[in-house]
Amino acid sequence: MVEYVEVGTAGKRASVRLAEATLLVGTGKSLFLEILHQVISNIGKRLPRLGKDWSLYMQSGDVSYSIVVSKGRVRQSISVKGEEVVFEYIPSKPAHRVIKPIDIAVTSADVIMPEVKTEEHVSVVAEEDIERLNRLIAVARKRLGVKTQILGPYVNPRSLIDANTRQLTSLDRHGRNLPGILSYLSLHKPTAYDSIRAALRKLGFSVSVGLAKPGKIGVLISTRDLKMPLFKAPCSIKSFLVIATALELKPDLLLVDNFDYCLTRKTAEVLTTLLRQKHTKLIAEIHNEEVIDWLDFSNKSIVEIKL
Repeated sequence: MVEYVEVGTAGKRASVRLAEATLLVGTGKSLFLEILHQVISNIGKRLPRLGKDWSLYMQSGDVSYSIVVSKGRVRQSISVKGEEVVFEYIPSKPAHRVIKPIDIAVTSADVIMPEVKTEEHVSVVAEEDIERLNRLIAVARKRLGVKTQILGPYVNPRSLIDANTRQLTSLDRHGRNLPGILSYLSLHKPTAYDSIRAALRKLGFSVSVGLAKPGKIGVLISTRDLKMPLFKAPCSIKSFLVIATALELKPDLLLVDNFDYCLTRKTAEVLTTLLRQKHTKLIAEIHNEEVIDWLDFSNKSIVEIKL
């Protein structure tokens, strides 16, 4: 699990040691979350487009990773127990190299945490040396390549979704495909679905999902006196339902942009209970610092970001 993160952009830097719940205040909070999510979720994939000048460093015990992106150069460093591999990518050429502990051309250095692959004959490097470096990189990928879910900045789930849509197992960052995810959970993970329903009942609401009309899966929200399609539910309930559903998908890191959007003290209390039951770490951007007191975590951190 990631324990420590530094994000830099335009000469500014913000560092965060992750707690059970890490609440971000200040400026540049959304950018911090976006860079963190884009890098972790793209390990083994092409570099995300996040501007011309940004950096990220993250650490878990004796494993660390850093990427520094400038207009003309990308440098990535992977370290495991003090042993380091450094990649360099120059887009204008394009040039792909390992520059430490050896200097050789590789087939690709423009992905997050690349592997050492070379098509040329390298007389100074034995095959077992390349295999050793790739084993080291595999350790870093496994340790730092945790499952992330990002939500926000504006959660706005739909009430209906096409029933012919392929089975959904990944939640859209705005919660728009929530009916499909709830349908999947109700069919394949009923314990998770029941947990969501039980949490919502603590707020005085019930949720049901099913075929609302031909070809459409719908979500219905009800109280003791009212029934309504999901889009007519109070903002706090829609937001709560999306976050609670995200937690049942078991991300290691839940990143929430604009977390206090529609949040109430009561929904915050129930969310705190849910989060305590999970292994998920919360990193949330907030604007209203009163929310800090609403979240009762023994391991809670408030970090001011200035990016």
